[in-house]
Amino acid sequence: MRNQNNLGFTLVEILVSVLIFSFAVLGLAIGTVTLTRTNADSHLRASAINVAQARLEELKAMSPAALTALVAACTSISSAGCNDTFSASGITYGRRWWFAANSPIVGVNRIDVKVDWTDHGSRTLTFTAAVPQ
Repeated sequence: MRNQNNLGFTLVEILVSVLIFSFAVLGLAIGTVTLTRTNADSHLRASAINVAQARLEELKAMSPAALTALVAACTSISSAGCNDTFSASGITYGRRWWFAANSPIVGVNRIDVKVDWTDHGSRTLTFTAAVPQ
């Protein structure tokens, strides 16, 4: 009688190990896709914040007389405020700003800047600042 040494793996053991390895790689792939999408979303959101902040800083830097003239010009065009578009990071952002006199208190104007864009969904950010009249 011969002594037989089992020095290898069976087909079932190999198939089970390949299956476990496949699930691990699939999980890593899904994680990578999610991470990439989250990174892109963060980049686009940062661009939108910069677009809104730039407009808000321009409006805050205006003299009260220039701001009043701009409010009158925007109101004569549309009661919804002024609009423009801005491209950054390969996306076109719609930017709208409007004013509220004597808000939140008398003698102060509130400026709202709203930025809209579409990537894989519709996104909106709104920023508010107050400036003296």
